[in-house]
Amino acid sequence: MKKIFLSFAAASALLASCSERPAVTCSPVDSLTKVFPENTLFRNAPDTLDAAGGTHVEFQFALHGAAQVEGFTVTCSDLVSEDGSRIPAPRCGVVGYVGVGDLADYPAHDVLRSSTGLFPDPILEQEEYEFEPFVTFCPWITVFVPEGTPEGIYTAQVRMKGRSAGRRFSFVKPINVKVWPVTMRKPDFPNVNWAFDFEGCMKQWNGGKSVERYSEDHKKYLEDLYGILAEGHQTMTRMPIWGVVDMKKTAEGGWEFDFSRFDWYVDICRKAGILDIIQIEELGHRLVPVWTGQMGLFVPVEVDGKMEKESYAPTDPRVREFYSYFIPSLRKHLEEKGLTDRCYQQVCDEPVDENAVSYCQAVSLIKEFWPDVKVLEALQTTRTTGATDAWCPQLNYWHENYEFFKERQSKGDEVWFYTCCYPRAQYPNRFIEQPLLKTRMLFWMAQKYNADGYLHWGFNYWNEDPFAETAIPGTGTLLPGGDAWIIYPGDRKMLRSIRFEQHRDGLEDLTLLKMLAEKNPAQAEYLVNTLISNWWVYNGNPDTYRQTRRELLKSLSEINE
Repeated sequence: MKKIFLSFAAASALLASCSERPAVTCSPVDSLTKVFPENTLFRNAPDTLDAAGGTHVEFQFALHGAAQVEGFTVTCSDLVSEDGSRIPAPRCGVVGYVGVGDLADYPAHDVLRSSTGLFPDPILEQEEYEFEPFVTFCPWITVFVPEGTPEGIYTAQVRMKGRSAGRRFSFVKPINVKVWPVTMRKPDFPNVNWAFDFEGCMKQWNGGKSVERYSEDHKKYLEDLYGILAEGHQTMTRMPIWGVVDMKKTAEGGWEFDFSRFDWYVDICRKAGILDIIQIEELGHRLVPVWTGQMGLFVPVEVDGKMEKESYAPTDPRVREFYSYFIPSLRKHLEEKGLTDRCYQQVCDEPVDENAVSYCQAVSLIKEFWPDVKVLEALQTTRTTGATDAWCPQLNYWHENYEFFKERQSKGDEVWFYTCCYPRAQYPNRFIEQPLLKTRMLFWMAQKYNADGYLHWGFNYWNEDPFAETAIPGTGTLLPGGDAWIIYPGDRKMLRSIRFEQHRDGLEDLTLLKMLAEKNPAQAEYLVNTLISNWWVYNGNPDTYRQTRRELLKSLSEINE
């Protein structure tokens, strides 16, 4: 083998050049790209992002150091146009990494894999950050363009600085936003994420300390939770019943109900602005924990001096006796609060063909006491006609039975759709291992197939360590990483995730598409079809997406001329 010898002068020059290399490198990266801790090379990011008034855009930078990084900070100035108009300084954070132990089976062709098992997701918001050597980390900049912002190109400087290998480093990078002469109206597409205030969830938010129910801390938790729901353009909430409404047997053998704590939730939701629609918590479930098990309805029973709930078949006399009191009382209370017209009732979650008859029996009993109640149900059956008013099939089931659901819409029913631990394969969903653009495509698909709303069960169903493991331990591949939550607990605050931002931005895209469809339906359809070929195939190229969205804003601006 040929030996290569390096002269002393050449070796000295090489060492000198190495010592002159920056301790940390910084690269702009498209915010639709998930950056893993082991990544070091990136495609060029767009120089300028397009926006309408009332919408958000995000920027991302990837920094990589060969030594420990300490005292890292990221800040950004106001964005300013040539004529001096301003967009307020954006929110700045750093994308954190979380564990995904159990990946979904039936992966799509575009599934993302990490050699470390770590995936980017939460947006951390701290005064300073520290990072291990050889770990790539990403500052994340979220710009909100206020309504009425004059058109033009707005520029700001992102300042990133810290210490590494005994030296200080700093970067100043520009970000540019082109604001079109378009203002997005308030998003009104019905969209509900089930949000939870279980003891464990509140404990995570409260630094590991328990939170007393209905205390000021509980109220603060809900204000934070409902506030971030509102930030994500959620216009409705799922309202709890069991354990919230006080239920007591009377001396005469009837029932009486106290809705004070129910109203407590309602008032917090109203202040947060997420009370356009109410979905009342389910009244029953399967009698046995088997997917095809028959449906039953809950009835309160006293156990050791406390009211618990047990399930009984809809035909059981105890069910009729209880609901003959409860449903009229609930209806009357909602009428007094002016909420009846905006109310949907959930009866038994996710009925399937095998238990559709018992499900319809349960709904029939409820409607006997409240004939005009609207029933909204996540389901996987077509056998509940007459019982279900707002059908909410799982995305793949909607696909497989699309003509049936189109017919139901033509008859006056609503058709929403939902995603959860399924569907998988090529379908868009919110799993952490999927590309970010796939989450946004849920709402372009909603426009293409004329959905009336969207539902997801898991907004903040955190486990004991939601950063270390995002797949629910012990369930195998049943609940993949990201299915059970899309936000994270901070120190008495809620932390956004990069998936949450894409979900919110997807709703903004949908609102803009609907605005265009009202004026130029052919152009709106053309743009949707540019990205969504069918239920299985969408264009996953961020460049193509950004070009299409730019054309959407251009089309809207031409209508406004």
